[in-house]
Amino acid sequence: MIQTLLSEILNFFTLSITKLTTNSIILVILLLLLIIIYYISYTKPSNAPPCFPILLSILCRKYDFINKGPLELIQDGYKSLGDIFRIRLFHRSVVFLIGPQAHKIFFEAKDTQLSQREVYIFTIPVFGKNIVYDASPKIMQQQLKFMNKGLNLINMKAHVGKIVMEAEEWFNKWPQTGQIDLIKEFSELIILTASRCLLGKEIRENIHQEFAHLYQQLSDGMSHLSFFFPNAPTNAHKKRNLARIKISKIFEKIIKQRRINQEIQYDDFLQVLIDARYLDDSIPTDDEITGLLLAALFAGQHTSNITSTWMGLLLIKYKSKWMSKLLDEQKQIMNKYHGELSLESLFEMNLLHAVMKETLRLYPPLVFLMRKVLESISYNGYIISKGDIAVVSPSIAHRISDVFKNPDEFNPERFLGENAEDQIEKFSFIAFGGGRHSCLGERFAYLQVKTIWSILLRKFDFELCQEHPEPDYSTLVVGPKAPCMVKFKRKIDSF
Repeated sequence: MIQTLLSEILNFFTLSITKLTTNSIILVILLLLLIIIYYISYTKPSNAPPCFPILLSILCRKYDFINKGPLELIQDGYKSLGDIFRIRLFHRSVVFLIGPQAHKIFFEAKDTQLSQREVYIFTIPVFGKNIVYDASPKIMQQQLKFMNKGLNLINMKAHVGKIVMEAEEWFNKWPQTGQIDLIKEFSELIILTASRCLLGKEIRENIHQEFAHLYQQLSDGMSHLSFFFPNAPTNAHKKRNLARIKISKIFEKIIKQRRINQEIQYDDFLQVLIDARYLDDSIPTDDEITGLLLAALFAGQHTSNITSTWMGLLLIKYKSKWMSKLLDEQKQIMNKYHGELSLESLFEMNLLHAVMKETLRLYPPLVFLMRKVLESISYNGYIISKGDIAVVSPSIAHRISDVFKNPDEFNPERFLGENAEDQIEKFSFIAFGGGRHSCLGERFAYLQVKTIWSILLRKFDFELCQEHPEPDYSTLVVGPKAPCMVKFKRKIDSF
């Protein structure tokens, strides 16, 4: 193996050396020496997952990481080596588990075996100290229960009315005809609905613009660089840290007022956290409440914005096949519920639900889910060693032809009926993760996106203004490359 590697490096170096300056040649030689020393000294047990070699491919620029991201590389690894393989990144092995059988190891492992905490430390400057991934496992589990309670069915009923109100008000501002950038429109609308449902009316009605500006600075401070160096002294990180301080002060005032005026009833996520109690009967601190609010907001705002946009683009692109079916469903259900968009009526919109699910299958916002291996685990005769990073990829898994028939085709009906494709094997569809750490905001995400598109389908006709956009891999949460322009025309007879 080493001889082959040296031969590949030598061939590449020979082809490239004529194009390099003296200083560049010295740097390349030093880099190659370091790589050779690393590969010679770094060994894995014989029962480690097969290694997919990437060094030469990267040096030869086989993969366009900037425009196409890392998925082509992972797809090649899966095709070459099967549902478990590893790549070497510096001093660590990254083990990929692709497909329903391999996913079981990932999602059913205990927290003492596979841990989220170590790979998501880049969120700590945004969420705060002692919150979620920075908290002890015991406290983290209690905090997740607080969040789950805030997103239960009782609160969902209250959320529907708030989302409808915000969406109706937003779309009423649109003219009779025009053009819009879907991703921009949804980004602004969904931060409004999130403010109303999660952060409380004090934020939405009094200081929404200030909060939205600070939230954007937080968001800008969570990048690919932040993943590796969360505290690097960059301008974006400085703004992020300052924004976090300012947001904390805003919520301190609101929380204080709510604790004083306890006779006033609130039905938002913020109040759930204020009323929460740890097992020792202590209450979350103001900063912990702020951090949990931000964690919920980050978990939902970007992903819902992205999913709403992809969903619209796909519906408009394939409207000749699916639009009439969707409108028939809308008419039937809205007539049944006398025109009221409620939790019950949304629940019965099965085709609309399947459209969103198919959108998430084709374009999951999170292309990788990761865990650090704390205890060695085995799969299919291989040992995933302590210290490795275990990874599943919804983007790759959702396009396996043995799991999803014609996987590149947009076909929402694959999720309907007794033989729904995602029900044949557990962990086939993993857009929201799976197991004990599946996304707590799944129900809220479906609720929010389905509400928005139910209103849009009934009120507007749409046409595309451009080619179907490519995914933008420059961000941690992958959405379509902006702009996403569409034409709209308000319907004369909406229902």
